[in-house]
Amino acid sequence: MQRHFFSLRIALLVILAGVVVSAIDLATRGFVVVYDPRALIRGAVLEDGLGGRRRPLREFARDYWATRPAFDGKVRLLCRSGREVLRADVMPGAQTSYTVTAEDCRQLG
Repeated sequence: MQRHFFSLRIALLVILAGVVVSAIDLATRGFVVVYDPRALIRGAVLEDGLGGRRRPLREFARDYWATRPAFDGKVRLLCRSGREVLRADVMPGAQTSYTVTAEDCRQLG
C-alpha cells in the first residue's frame, strides 16, 4: 500500500508541473481565441498586414477557435454567409480574445 501511495503522489506532482509549465508558456507566448456563440463562422485565419503570412485558427471546442500568434496581424473571420472581415489586432506574446457578433457576419447584399 505504501508504494502505491508514493507513486500516486509523484503522478499528481507531474500533472501539476505540466499545468504550471503550460500556463507559463501561454502567458509568455500568447494566444488568440475567437468565440463564436451563434456558429456564424466556418473558420478564422490569422493574417499579417502584407497578406503574405497566414495561420489558420483551429477549432478546439464547440464555438471556440484558437492559435498561437507567430507574427503581428489581424484575425480574418470566414463567415458562413460568405462574408470575410478583418477583426482583432494580434501580436506574439499578447493574449487576444474576440467574440463574433451578428454584425460581423451579416448577409451580403
